[in-house]
Amino acid sequence: MSEEASVIVKAPRKRLKFIDMARSIAILLMLEGHFIGLTLNDAYRNDDNLVYGAWNFVRGFTAPMFFAVTGLVFVYLLTNNMQAGYFKNKRVKKGFRRSLELLFWGYFLQTNLQNLPEYLSGNISSWVTAFHVLQSIGIAIAFILLIFGLYKLIGKGPLWLYYFLAATTLFAFYPSLKNLPEGIYLLNGWPEIIQNMIKGPNSVFPIVPWVAFSLYGGMVGALLNRFHNFVRQDWFPITFIGLGSTLNLFGYSIFEAVDAGFRYIHPESPIDLSFNAWLYGRLGQVLIVIGVLMFIEKYLNVKDSLFLKIGQNTLQIYIVHVIVLYSGIFGIGLNQYFKNAFNPYQAIGAAICFITVFVIFTKYLEPLTVVYDKFKWYLFYPLRKVKEAIFKA
Repeated sequence: MSEEASVIVKAPRKRLKFIDMARSIAILLMLEGHFIGLTLNDAYRNDDNLVYGAWNFVRGFTAPMFFAVTGLVFVYLLTNNMQAGYFKNKRVKKGFRRSLELLFWGYFLQTNLQNLPEYLSGNISSWVTAFHVLQSIGIAIAFILLIFGLYKLIGKGPLWLYYFLAATTLFAFYPSLKNLPEGIYLLNGWPEIIQNMIKGPNSVFPIVPWVAFSLYGGMVGALLNRFHNFVRQDWFPITFIGLGSTLNLFGYSIFEAVDAGFRYIHPESPIDLSFNAWLYGRLGQVLIVIGVLMFIEKYLNVKDSLFLKIGQNTLQIYIVHVIVLYSGIFGIGLNQYFKNAFNPYQAIGAAICFITVFVIFTKYLEPLTVVYDKFKWYLFYPLRKVKEAIFKA
């Protein structure tokens, strides 16, 4: 019997709407945070101001939420057919394609077609090679797929443990990389596009620590798959809220005590887990939100809506918002006219209008997606031809 015939394909599981809710919250927070962060006048940026401090705190939560939920969603869908062979799992093939697509858009959005003559003459801005959100998520998906492949190869232990160990390992490198002297980068002599992935002149969202958030999200996705039948029991979200609260409120004290234990055993111990406490605090906040959303889905009978649709179209929203807000690709954007131009009331009002435009954009996204798919077909046509030539050879 062929492998294809022997594979048992399970019926699709009921969609967990709290996942889409989390994605929607993450992308809306990103739109709001980026818009106000760009337009608010520096005179109003004062952490002693309670309102600004609260806004800045939420802004700092947005990226961990975005990365973690991305990993959660991907692994939850990836594990829908665990019986299939690695390359027989359609999510594996889709995942690698998605990874390449994210890398492409990440770098393409950092170009300015108005500067094309300069690019062709070899004068390329260093910002073009920056490692930003989409590139980091693209690499995170590749990591998730490779770890899943390792799990399938070894065939022992729960999948969530693989993601937990990988994420914890990446977090462990954070103090060493963060404490490098200013202007000192890893992989000295390598191209900046490679340096920026880890520690370079334009490492905006480097692999450490950001990919780790997606791997921890992957851990949660694997747990949701393993305990799918318990998701709607009260103890399940309570566990998330309890663990998240512990990491958020007591993480620093716990890690400091562990550090003290290591120093007691070995006074010259290089371990400094307390330095990473803020990372685990942010992870804890993500777990709390996920737990609360589980309760909301269970008790408020959440139905399909435009709000959930926003969370299902994060890539398109991200791409358009970079073009409109930061002059991506075409060199024309709101940053040229409204950077640091607004007082708080103006920034909040304009942010509401900005978000409303994207809500309307999402509502009418399907016909626009048809146009995007045609554009993407022509855009990636040369790459497909190269791939076909390689595999035929």
